[in-house]
Amino acid sequence: MSGFPIIDLIAGIIFVYFLLSIVCSSVVEMILTALKARGKLLAEWLFKIFDQQVQVGNTKESLGQAIMDHCAVTALSEKGKSPSYIDAKNFTSAVLEKLTFDTNNPTSIANDLNTFIVKLQQTDILSVELKRAFLTYAYEARDAYKNTSDKTISDIQIFRAKIENWFDTSMDRLTGDFKRRFSRPATFIVATITVILMNADSVNIAKYLYSNPEARAQVAAQAYKAAQDSTQSFNKRIAAMQNANDTTVKQLQSTFQTGLDNINTAKAALNQNLPFGWEATNFKELNGFFIILSKILGLAVTILAVMLGAPFWFDLLNKVTNLRGTGSKPSSSAGADNTTSATPAVAPITVTVNSNKDEEAAG
Repeated sequence: MSGFPIIDLIAGIIFVYFLLSIVCSSVVEMILTALKARGKLLAEWLFKIFDQQVQVGNTKESLGQAIMDHCAVTALSEKGKSPSYIDAKNFTSAVLEKLTFDTNNPTSIANDLNTFIVKLQQTDILSVELKRAFLTYAYEARDAYKNTSDKTISDIQIFRAKIENWFDTSMDRLTGDFKRRFSRPATFIVATITVILMNADSVNIAKYLYSNPEARAQVAAQAYKAAQDSTQSFNKRIAAMQNANDTTVKQLQSTFQTGLDNINTAKAALNQNLPFGWEATNFKELNGFFIILSKILGLAVTILAVMLGAPFWFDLLNKVTNLRGTGSKPSSSAGADNTTSATPAVAPITVTVNSNKDEEAAG
């Protein structure tokens, strides 16, 4: 407890929002992984950008499909289905292999930049716009190599790096599209269901913590401990779910187990004498317009708070922790064990969420 009840109250409410966000984000990640939403969005992008036909064996298919099925990117995904993630280097290898493949001489490969330029000029499996973009990268790579006195990398490596950068930039935009189309709507639905089922009323929670100093002190102690301790963390579990490279059965099981671990740990902290759940008396108390309005407002505020995400609340919790006068956790001296910390009065839940904006490529 900080000695400042209002700070303890704010920290407790923020901590509740943080834990509810953990629960919802874990459920959303489990759902999207089961639906293979990332892989589907990545396949949609490949088919849209690489829509020209290419000869594969005795049949023709879109270049996007050929890239998706290429041995450099397919990983363990099923044939005809996109993995949830493609590494930029592997993507570039697959694209350049398809662009330079010669059906008359299958064993020949392009081994210099000029050959790549000729192949790009002659190919008909790229749209005109994309062909011009790749040719621009090739010309820029050639000029950059000529103007470099220290020839530590080849012109082909510079060319590949430009395509890789283009792919990474495209994946960044695709990540934003993934959030807009899948993650945010799913989070809103899950948050609404979770908050209503748990009766997580912000107004009621604030009143309860304000009028119960002991409960407020316990929740605040948990909040301060979570903000200071960065060893055992939720962010490692969440990263394990979000950065998975494929949606195999084993990976799905790992994702679900990680999500369940997050949920169970958060639920354990939420059971610290907080007014969650519905009872018969809750419905009897809803007997007036302003009381009903307060209940709706309290639930709505919690839903909107959960939508902001766990990283937002974790950053805010750190700032409130510093406000109470303890300052940031000091770094340990060389050779000292920086994972130890004083034991609080109540059993702590150790949580840390990465505050950096992430989102993975559409994988």
